[in-house]
Amino acid sequence: MLFLLNTQVVEVDAPEARLARRWKTLGCGDPRAMMARDALDFAKAVMQSHIVNKTQLESEVAADIGALIISKTGANAALFIDGSEPRLTLLPEGILASLADKLDDGSEVEVAEIWPKAA
Repeated sequence: MLFLLNTQVVEVDAPEARLARRWKTLGCGDPRAMMARDALDFAKAVMQSHIVNKTQLESEVAADIGALIISKTGANAALFIDGSEPRLTLLPEGILASLADKLDDGSEVEVAEIWPKAA
């Protein structure tokens, strides 16, 4: 399953299984005890320095965050902007695949291009 995190698309295979395997490495605490709000708060904290510095997460960490968000909310796309509430959505796989192709080609993509109402 593809997951969009701001302007980064990552592959997240078997999100629940990945989360069960990697939650200690991720440092989010036992996900079985988490509510959706807890997952978003954790993801926002992880994203904070990357938002400020305009950098992307390492692919493995982005996939782990994706697994957490998918597992707790069902969304396959999340936007984190400094000072705002996270925005979640469910996008068709084809849209995510074409966006991933565009990013793989080295194209620069701004948040406003993907999330027009967020900028």
